[in-house]
Amino acid sequence: MAKVSTRAALKMAFTDRQVLAMLILGLASGLPYAAIGGTLNAWLTTLDVKPSAIGLLSWALLAYAFKFMWAAALQSHRTPFNLKLGPRRFWMTVFLGLVTAGLLIIAVSNPAANLALIGLISILVAVASASFDIVLAAWRIEIARDDQHLDILSSVEQFGYRIASWVAGFIALILADHIGWRLTFMGLAVIMGLTIVGVWIAGRSPISSDSKTSGVSIKQGLNLAPKQRLIGTWVTLLGWAAGFYLIGDFMFGALTDPENHSARNFIRVKGPAVILLTVVWLGVVAAILVALSKVAENGNKPINAIPSGISDILYRAILEPMMELVSRLRWVTILVLMVVLSYRFTDLIWGGFAYPFYLGENYGALGHTLTEVGFASKLMGVIATIVGIALGGLAMLRFGRMPVFFVGAVLAAATNLLFADLAVDAKFTDAVLGFTQIDDLFAVFGLDQRMARLTSVIFAENLAVGLASAASVAYLSSIVNKEYAAVQYALLVSLVMLLGVLGRPTIGEIIETDGFAKAFIICAVLGGVASILALIEWIRLSRQARINSH
Repeated sequence: MAKVSTRAALKMAFTDRQVLAMLILGLASGLPYAAIGGTLNAWLTTLDVKPSAIGLLSWALLAYAFKFMWAAALQSHRTPFNLKLGPRRFWMTVFLGLVTAGLLIIAVSNPAANLALIGLISILVAVASASFDIVLAAWRIEIARDDQHLDILSSVEQFGYRIASWVAGFIALILADHIGWRLTFMGLAVIMGLTIVGVWIAGRSPISSDSKTSGVSIKQGLNLAPKQRLIGTWVTLLGWAAGFYLIGDFMFGALTDPENHSARNFIRVKGPAVILLTVVWLGVVAAILVALSKVAENGNKPINAIPSGISDILYRAILEPMMELVSRLRWVTILVLMVVLSYRFTDLIWGGFAYPFYLGENYGALGHTLTEVGFASKLMGVIATIVGIALGGLAMLRFGRMPVFFVGAVLAAATNLLFADLAVDAKFTDAVLGFTQIDDLFAVFGLDQRMARLTSVIFAENLAVGLASAASVAYLSSIVNKEYAAVQYALLVSLVMLLGVLGRPTIGEIIETDGFAKAFIICAVLGGVASILALIEWIRLSRQARINSH
């Protein structure tokens, strides 16, 4: 990708109508996740709900991790009811309405007395929000003119996403301290409804129902026999059903008999099976079908390219996008999936426990007030994230995508050690603050040493996460084929979240038994693995670029 100057990049960012739409829609994308994955946890923490229960309720976010399973239903380029709105904008409108309604229901509920109801509503909000993200990603990828435009849209989306964290975090915490949680959640619902403006501004996707890409013929595995497509499709669906049964059975047991249902044991014993049945199995089946299609092609077998019946419809919706990815990347698919699975693990797995760590009194928690956490995490933290995203976006345009991708992974892993230091005695943090005299700067504004520690560490961590987020979205978008944008991007983003969300109940138990410090150290070590994989992928792409240039 050709490099551009910082001035040219900023000009591109502020003279494109789609950028404004992307900013607002990024806000719409981030607000539900921040509300049910963070702000709701703060509410529950103030009600003395245990970290293990909060971790279990965080499984509502599995909707984001498994959204690729229904992404195919939103891949179509036909607009329901033949409306002029366009398919992408139509579905964004529908899902915005559903999320708004869900937040209003939470606002009038009593979370402490109705954890099961809150869990159900959170799941419904997460499903609608994840579905919105599927459509938004497809619109962004389809509307992009080139790689540079795509990187700018990806970075701006992250700006909007992080502004949502500020709204649902800093503003929400301050409001909750003064007007209570119910009115605060009502305010979030109103803001969510207003983001419909972004849909009005957004232009229609250039890939429409009359595009060549919207045909109904089978495009992947042209030489497969109908029976092979049938078996591949239903074997995949059976694997998904088994994986969801394992998750649902444990969640039901944990809610009805928590003493005999350990999240740590579930992840250790059945967690690998869940990932195998829902993710790995899809890739294996797709790879087998690609191989069988090659064999059939070499043997001059007849082509069966016209879909017939529900099985072929499901085949096109579920397996074709993965088969295209496998046939294009071949063995590199394994490396790509490993990178995607691990890259955001460090910040996603403990994100659900940020408020318990900041606000709580036990397990090494810091015991700050809502206002203090609002200032440090949701004002300064969001500012840091936005700065990180800006630096990441500009750095990608200037130096390339993969160097930023690698640096983001390293920094995101390393900053977990700063939180571990806070959870113990903060000696390292205090030494750095004293050496740089940052603590004196905080004192000028009347903030004590505890606030200097919290704000500085959160600022460093959010700066790293912002950089990593911008690079991650751009990297994932670059892998996707526009023809299968909705499904492939949903699959990749789902994998980004999968391990982090599945691991949250386990981290909750580790916190209760060994404290927050050990949990942060574990996250840092796992982030190191992601950094190594990101480096390998950078080397691979660099070599590929050199080969293509000759």
